[in-house]
Amino acid sequence: MANDAPPPDAPLPAREVAILASLTDRLTQAVENECGAMADRRFEKLQPLVEAKLQVVTAYDAQLHRLGGPEAVARDIGASAALREPTARLREILALHTVQIAAARTVADRLMRSIADTVATQARPVLGYGPGAAVRTASAAPAAMAFHAQV
Repeated sequence: MANDAPPPDAPLPAREVAILASLTDRLTQAVENECGAMADRRFEKLQPLVEAKLQVVTAYDAQLHRLGGPEAVARDIGASAALREPTARLREILALHTVQIAAARTVADRLMRSIADTVATQARPVLGYGPGAAVRTASAAPAAMAFHAQV
């Protein structure tokens, strides 16, 4: 099987590095679009944005592989310099994206917990007080809830 990556000591082709920089910019824009949709609470817009981002990620990975991987890019001073700014912008937006995803997940987890608690309470209504003023509930199987999330 032929390896199309350049030899380790050869400088990377400037054209190929420029393509990687362009893909980095496109990936940054795709993540910014997702962040904007989440900030504006336009969650119905996320599915096509995620699909578009995944296409850019696939192209980015392929281009990085074509160049010999992150190690080859890091070894090449010219490539590192050309990618420094686009990569810094990508890291900044990924940090915001991580915070937004964590916040959304926290909200979803709390909402699911609240729904599960409500279902459990309704499944075992309080009947009154028992010995020692303990709350007496109907005996029912523990309530459980599961949901299916498309990933």
